[in-house]
Amino acid sequence: MKLADLYQRAPVPVQNAFATGYGMKELPRRHGGQFRREIFDLNVRQWWPEEELQVDQDSRLRSMVTWCAARVPYYRDIFSELGIHPSDIRTAADLSQLPILDKEIVRADPDRFLPDQPRPKLIAQTTGGTTGTPVRYWASLNAVRANYATYEARCRSWAGVRLGQRMASFHGQPIIPEAQVGGPYWRRNLAFNQVYFSVYHLNSLTLPAYVAQLDKFQPEVIAGYTSAVHRIARGLIDSGDVGRVQPTAVLVSSETLTPAVRQDIQTAFGCRVTNAYSLGELVAFISECDQGELHISTEYGIVELIQNEAGSGSEMIATGLINQGMPLLRYRTGDLAVPAEASASLCGRGLPRVAEIIGRVDDVVRTPEGATVGPAPMSLAFQRVPNLRRAQVRQESVEELSVLIEVDDSFTSGDEAFLVGELRKRLGPSIRLLVEQVPTLPRTSGGKERLVISTLSSAEGTP
Repeated sequence: MKLADLYQRAPVPVQNAFATGYGMKELPRRHGGQFRREIFDLNVRQWWPEEELQVDQDSRLRSMVTWCAARVPYYRDIFSELGIHPSDIRTAADLSQLPILDKEIVRADPDRFLPDQPRPKLIAQTTGGTTGTPVRYWASLNAVRANYATYEARCRSWAGVRLGQRMASFHGQPIIPEAQVGGPYWRRNLAFNQVYFSVYHLNSLTLPAYVAQLDKFQPEVIAGYTSAVHRIARGLIDSGDVGRVQPTAVLVSSETLTPAVRQDIQTAFGCRVTNAYSLGELVAFISECDQGELHISTEYGIVELIQNEAGSGSEMIATGLINQGMPLLRYRTGDLAVPAEASASLCGRGLPRVAEIIGRVDDVVRTPEGATVGPAPMSLAFQRVPNLRRAQVRQESVEELSVLIEVDDSFTSGDEAFLVGELRKRLGPSIRLLVEQVPTLPRTSGGKERLVISTLSSAEGTP
């Protein structure tokens, strides 16, 4: 029997032990090796002047381009076809010689982006983003540690958070078994000093239980999807419980943080909200400093801002610099940002900035039980579905959800059943799921993909 099946059948105390065991396994993978040295170096480099950071970034770029041209089949062919030598790309400005890489190209043949043997140890990952386009990718162990070191030095540290502090997490793992009726809607990971809350069971009926557990645990830091954290915050405000839960920091990511949502969260918890942006493909990391400025981590990746012809903002094209396990050059992120004005930063850091991350503003899915599921956790339902190209969900009634999918020719009824099971883990047993295969998913007038489209008002779906 698989561990996942054992977890589903185990009583809650045993599931807590599973969660702690997972944490004990993850800690050395995330925080081993050069992790602490990476944090030290990142802390030092953040104060380098912009010119020194650019020299350092260009050096990292040349190393990555040389690796790609010599070891990665896709880039070896691209360089040959274009007649480009690795030495032709010496600075970030030279990247324009390469074509922009769309997610669909990677999805169609991800193995061509893996380096030749012998290769570094690779860790399989998946990412769906908020477009519902699943991509399987790999990361080297060094890249995993560099990613977590960047998060520690350039997000948690800037928010005043330290390793080991009590943490409440609101992310997308389906930790509650499908068969469970009633609470608790969280699990305890002692290795991370963490209570992990299910974002899929959070609704107006269960909200008091969530707040009571947060009150009991009194986390020093709350981290998670913007929509889930905001729902807790609004619950505290509406019930007159402002100050009942008092973290020292709130970290949000994966969904757009509007000024109104930021104000609600800061009012409810009495502390600053820190926003961060990254991708599972490990190509870009942007985070908010203590002065409210959004900085690009130059060691992590190069972010090109290309004018968006369909509307406002600039499209972010990213080149990863930390992952030799599956390097991506000039990767189209699908997200938008507003360039920062050319002026000195308020905080004194030399790291480049963007004024705003626009990202995608999607609707949410509402269930008959009253849960609200945003695009970031919804995207996880599509990550592991075989032979699935793209997906989009449309909702006109709280009782029913249409699921439009683009699939490969080899897509089977078993693949569809697996998809329905993944959706059930997140949306519960009551909502009707209507799966429809389509040749092409509809796009917005600006040519963008959206995972969730809903015509429901904000009040619908709330018991």
